[in-house]
Amino acid sequence: MLKQVSPHKILNLVANRTSLRVMSTIKTVNFNTKHLKKGDPLPPWNGKLRLYNMRYCPFAHRSVLALIAKNVDYEIVNIDLMNKPEWLKSKSSLGKVPALEISENVCVIESLIVSEYIDEVFPQRKLLPQDPYTKAIDKTIVEMTGPIHSLFFKIIRDTPVTDDALNSFINALTFIENELKKRGTTFLHGNEPGYADYMIWPWFERLPVAAEFDKILSIDEKKFPVLARYLREMENDPVVKAYKIPVEIQKKYFENYRKGETDYELLS
Repeated sequence: MLKQVSPHKILNLVANRTSLRVMSTIKTVNFNTKHLKKGDPLPPWNGKLRLYNMRYCPFAHRSVLALIAKNVDYEIVNIDLMNKPEWLKSKSSLGKVPALEISENVCVIESLIVSEYIDEVFPQRKLLPQDPYTKAIDKTIVEMTGPIHSLFFKIIRDTPVTDDALNSFINALTFIENELKKRGTTFLHGNEPGYADYMIWPWFERLPVAAEFDKILSIDEKKFPVLARYLREMENDPVVKAYKIPVEIQKKYFENYRKGETDYELLS
């Protein structure tokens, strides 16, 4: 059973664990472990912070970026979401990823909640702004990317695209373009990426590959010059580069997905 623990107790529990130490360089983590499926045993708890993940999931991608940015010691347990192991719901009550296990059977779920939790528990390199208004706007930017997610999945699943879906996609890009212009900084967070940057990045990383299936996902650099420049800067960020999936692997995964097939081990 998943234990119910108060937020304050969870914070103290994690903060006091000596195994969750900050590393001076980006921690080497095996992101490409086998995706565990039904019948596979649960890996024994070893006292290390653990993220239940799926290597190609854009939502779980958010939380991985937060962990990399924080430079903490953790491990990845990848999950086959098409044939889930029986024990997954003991770690994630919704049976989804990401789920962050901070002590045995003490877990936090949902990508944005997990990422905010990571930022709150580990004080180094704050990802969320400290100013309440700026924090609210950054969270609004993340919410505004919903139409980008929606159109992306429509194309990947080869389902019909409505004019409303396309217009909402353009509006979301315009909102981010205007916010970048207003701030006049390299990243939404300033001189280095922060919460908003990392929470929206997983879809922007996938758009160029998905655009090969339908060009409506292409970002017009003449219409969105600031956004295009921003995305090039994000591509070169060390945190982003540490987890980036090669384009040819992404394309193969999407091709299989569109055919109703799933090969999680393309990177193994």
